[in-house]
Parts: sequence; structure tokens; C-alpha cells
Amino acid sequence: MATPKKKRLPKDFEALLAQGDLPALQAVFEECDVDARGGHAKQTALAFDSCPDELARWLASRGADLGAADAWGNTPLHARARSRRGRIDVLLELGADVNAAGGSVGAPLHAAADAKQLEHAAKLLARGADVDARNREGLTPLEVALRGCSNIELEAMVGLARLLLEAGARRTPSMARYVEEIGERFEFHRAGFNPDAVASSSAALDALYRLFGVTPVPTRTTHDGKAPIAVSATEWQDQHEELWSLLVPSSGPATTVQGEVIRISGRISHELLDNGGCNWDDDFREMARAFLGYLQTGTPLAEPELRAARLIVDALVREGGADTARMAELAVAWVLGNPTPARLDRPAYRR
Repeated sequence: MATPKKKRLPKDFEALLAQGDLPALQAVFEECDVDARGGHAKQTALAFDSCPDELARWLASRGADLGAADAWGNTPLHARARSRRGRIDVLLELGADVNAAGGSVGAPLHAAADAKQLEHAAKLLARGADVDARNREGLTPLEVALRGCSNIELEAMVGLARLLLEAGARRTPSMARYVEEIGERFEFHRAGFNPDAVASSSAALDALYRLFGVTPVPTRTTHDGKAPIAVSATEWQDQHEELWSLLVPSSGPATTVQGEVIRISGRISHELLDNGGCNWDDDFREMARAFLGYLQTGTPLAEPELRAARLIVDALVREGGADTARMAELAVAWVLGNPTPARLDRPAYRR
């Protein structure tokens, strides 16, 4: 009776791939099944970026499954389509399903679009990929690409959008909304953007506005650090948002105490509500303590408000949780009571 072949690739399989010795790689499958799994995604050899084309053809000739799903449901074509180093030609040549829909992000075209891999997207389309395929969230490849577009991907996003639109992708209302969100993120970070790339990225953003008929997001106006701080909104939630845009830099601490009070309240709220407190540490606790200290400078908050702030900070320090909405409201109250900008000394915390 033949010994069953191993279902796991050897731990040094990626090192063997890097060496590129075809006979040595083929020898691995004398003991391992052609669909044996390895790597963090538990994927087959066909899914590795560095799998040589000759090995891929050899494995396929011995029955390797071109549609073998990894731990997240992605086929080898999904994995390579989203990778900058991946080569998809051999998988397409061998007949991989360009519309395999079980992947974590959708079909292979969704994977390429999500990673802004223009060349891979073009090859998938040439092989019959459905340009308007819907994933589990009901999103098309173009919607996926726009929803996840970061500032550094703007130029690649324009090329990808044009490719997909020329291939017949339908524009949807959500696309315009995603482009507007892209614009809001870019404008918030414009002042701190890489000066060597800001012009080209800004031009790419303008191209996206035109492609999707979106009114450009106004360029962000920040406070000069000298004039009295004032807001036009009347509700504290809107005032906090206005002060955030006016006073909080794209990264690092603010230049004024007023800006830092707003930043800390928003930063802690984001960590607890959006991240579930997974990054909560001593730096966040130090930020909370500093927040309370700032509220007692200049014209301090009234004692009832300071008492509320102490309770919030005490809960944050002891338990890592508190009423962050009330914290933000107190931050706004202190800033409005101290409109003259106060220079912020370098804080002890690093977040």
C-alpha cells in the first residue's frame, strides 16, 4: 500500500522557490501532494508569487487544482492578481477561472482592482473577466478599488478606473461617494503630503473628480496659529469636527494646546470605538492624563465640568474605556473658552 503524500509543504519551501532549482522543487512533490499547503495563507504552490512557470505547468500536468482555495477562499489566481510580484500569465494559460467568486474580496478582478494592479486587471479582462461582477458585499471591482483607495494610490487608481470604464464598467452612485471620501482624505493630509508627489497626486484626484462627475472637495484651510480660534457651527459635535479640520495636523501632535485637546479626544475615541481598544497602552493613558491637565490651563473649565473630565480620565487610565462623546464635548468647551492659541510644548506621549 502506497504511503499517503504529505498535505503540508516543507517549511523551507519559499526558500527553495527563491533558489529556483526546478529539479529540487519537483523533488518536493515526491513526498508532498501537488495540492499541499504552505505559508501563512495555507495556499498551494501555484499561489506563491515566486512559483516558476515551469513548475506551475509541471504541477498542473500532474493534476494540481488551479482553483484550490486558501484559508481565505482565494485561488492561486486571486493571490497572484493582487500581488505586485505575482505573474498571472501562466495561470491564465493553464485555464484558471477568471470569474472564480469565492475569494475574500470577490473574483480575481476584484483582487487586482483592490490592489490597483492595472496590468493584471487588463489581462483578466482580456480573458473574459466580468467587469461588473458583484462580490459578497454587492460591490463591483471598480467600487472595491475606489472604496479602498489611499492617497499614495491615486495615480494608479486613475489608470485603473479608465481601464474598467472603457471595458464597460457601469458607474454607480456609490462611486461618486467614494471619490468624495478620497478627496476629503487627501485634503486633510495635503499639508503633510510628500512635496515631491503632491502635485501629481492632486492632478490624479482632479482626474477622478472629472471621471465620476464629482464636485471637487474644497482645499482644507488650517489655522495660522496666531488668530483667535473661532467656529461657525452651533452644535458641539459639528464644532468638534470644524475644530479638528482647523487645528489637527495630518500626523503627530498639534502645534497648539487647543489643537491637541481636540486631537486627543478624537484619537482616543477612534481607538476605543473604531479599533476596539486593541492598541490601548501606556501612551494612550498618558494622553488621557495630559488632556485633563490641558483643561486646567488658561481659563479652566468650571468645576462641574472638570469633575466630569476627572471621572472620564480616571476610567480611561484604570479601565481603558469611558464616555468619549462627553470627552469630546468637554474638549470643545475648553477650546471655545480659550480662543487665543497657546503653543504646545513637546508632549511626553508618542501617539
